[in-house]
Amino acid sequence: MSWEKLNIFSQQRQILLISSSSSLSYPGWQEIKDPFSISSPGLYLWRTNSLSSSEQKSLVIGKPSALSGKAAFASLEEAVRIQKKIGGNLITLPLSKEWVIKAGVKKFTGHTEYLAEVYKKKTYMLMAGKELNVLPLTTHVPLKKVPSYLKKIHISSFISAIRSAPISKGKIAFLGLNPHAGEGGKVGDEEKKILMPIISKMRKAGLDVTDPLSADGAFSETSRAKYSLFLACYHDQGLIPFKMWEGKFGVNVTLGLDFIRVSPDHGTAFDIAGLRKADPESFLQCLEWVSGQVSAENDLRRSH
Repeated sequence: MSWEKLNIFSQQRQILLISSSSSLSYPGWQEIKDPFSISSPGLYLWRTNSLSSSEQKSLVIGKPSALSGKAAFASLEEAVRIQKKIGGNLITLPLSKEWVIKAGVKKFTGHTEYLAEVYKKKTYMLMAGKELNVLPLTTHVPLKKVPSYLKKIHISSFISAIRSAPISKGKIAFLGLNPHAGEGGKVGDEEKKILMPIISKMRKAGLDVTDPLSADGAFSETSRAKYSLFLACYHDQGLIPFKMWEGKFGVNVTLGLDFIRVSPDHGTAFDIAGLRKADPESFLQCLEWVSGQVSAENDLRRSH
């Protein structure tokens, strides 16, 4: 099914697969020597040649290492380089932050943050699903630092990002940081001191947003139907229920960029890499999502 959809999609667009491996075989993809010379729709393969021959021999599918982290990050860098020069959109595949950091990219915290840095934009991570949409206000930060990060939210770009989100417009659920949304200050006062000022500014901008809600009951069946978007204070508060409910149908969308960037909502799954056991549904959802958002003349750039 994934191959069929790729072929259908490539009849209207140029799809460029970026790989840092010089040895892996990609049947059906046309290998090219210049990523800037593509002129017609189709499936194209561009190898970054970022690893030496000895490094290539040391790479083992399914066994993460500093070299695999280097290869993954090199593909991402190359995708950005190409996108900046000729435009297009990105589907990025999962990489291991741990091994990218061990490869020497010490400040790497994730795709969303990296794209914010290289494109000099305020970016936000929207987890978009068939029935549930979640936007974490903070992403890959230690839990103890969440309150300080919430204080630093750039409100105007945050509001613009929400308005640009490819979801139906409606009431927005704002989850409290503390258990039971602070219990009126008895379990913490962050709701009053940090969240309510944000909510006030959102309302002044015309957004229909709730007071802080107790997160433990916010994702009930009734609530899922009631709200078009859930704002979570930290990563796991929003992504645990999202992934449990949407499963393989979730898509990670980066808001705030001038182009579309999406990614499957799952991880690297090193334990089944190369065994043909992986379910491509989330990647297919990325294709479907981009197909529904991009006109026929735009490119899809896929980094690997």
